[in-house]
Amino acid sequence: MQCKNCQTKIDDKALICFRCGVATAEPVRRQVEVAPRRARQTKPFLLGAVFFAVVGVFLTRALEAQPTSPAVWLILGVTGALLVYRLRFW
Repeated sequence: MQCKNCQTKIDDKALICFRCGVATAEPVRRQVEVAPRRARQTKPFLLGAVFFAVVGVFLTRALEAQPTSPAVWLILGVTGALLVYRLRFW
């Protein structure tokens, strides 16, 4: 058999041409087209900056011996975890 692309003589059972690499038969399955990932937006990074500013305020208050409710720390922890998850798997 001859290659369709470069006309090199190849074996009848060959799947690809050894010289140019072109397939000798049509593929059984078609390649699935994947949509390109969208560009990262700045919104999560701005939310992260606001989050760290709020945490900084509460840490400053804690250092000045003004007590902060444990519920506030819980909310900040959950918010931070969600923000990290969103930035990692976005």
